[in-house]
Amino acid sequence: MNAPILEVRGAHGGYGDLTILHGIDLALPPACWATIIGANGAGKSTLLRLVAGTVECRQGGVRYDGADVTRVAPIDRLKAGIGFVPQGRCNFPLLSVAENLALGAYTRRLPAAERAAEIERVIARFPKLRERWRTMAGNLSGGEQQLLETAMVLMTRPKLLLLDEPSLGLSPGAMDTVFELIRALVTDGITVLMVEQNARQALEACDLGIVLELGRVGLVEPAGQVLSHPEIRRLFLGL
Repeated sequence: MNAPILEVRGAHGGYGDLTILHGIDLALPPACWATIIGANGAGKSTLLRLVAGTVECRQGGVRYDGADVTRVAPIDRLKAGIGFVPQGRCNFPLLSVAENLALGAYTRRLPAAERAAEIERVIARFPKLRERWRTMAGNLSGGEQQLLETAMVLMTRPKLLLLDEPSLGLSPGAMDTVFELIRALVTDGITVLMVEQNARQALEACDLGIVLELGRVGLVEPAGQVLSHPEIRRLFLGL
């Protein structure tokens, strides 16, 4: 069995005096797509931020690719291969698609020729973005901006990709496009940990379901089993 790409052990975290996460234990294997579901306020986004390093791990620890990253700065986690696409728009709206992608590679300090080759490698996954190459990011549709932000993070060559509500505000067709992209990334060996409001659609598409309850992991099972769990269907899926 492959060693986990991500291990979170006994992790506590929050904001100011407020603790949101209470002893999170979680391990993800390489090339796995996991979806976190739970009620509002359960700590789903906070967990992603703790793994990304933008929320401090107050107790416990985080290991990535065999190394302890509990006290590693977010920028160094990014350089090591932990990519994070937070909720909401996070591109440069007055710059073109091409310019946003070039900025996505900033942390790698690539020579111009290598950067151009890397942009070509990434944009091959995004034919819709190639069509909008010189369009300012702020003039893209919501779905196109979501794709652009994911493409920008892919410029860092992540091994672990954290996605916070990637289908937020998207049409069903755009959501399907995003989910198809995620599956292709996992097939290529990237591990994806995702928070998603469309729980049923996400669990139908992903490999592993994680249920968060009041800052604690309540359940980790194959997505199909989580989808068929009577209590989960009643509480979170509206079924």
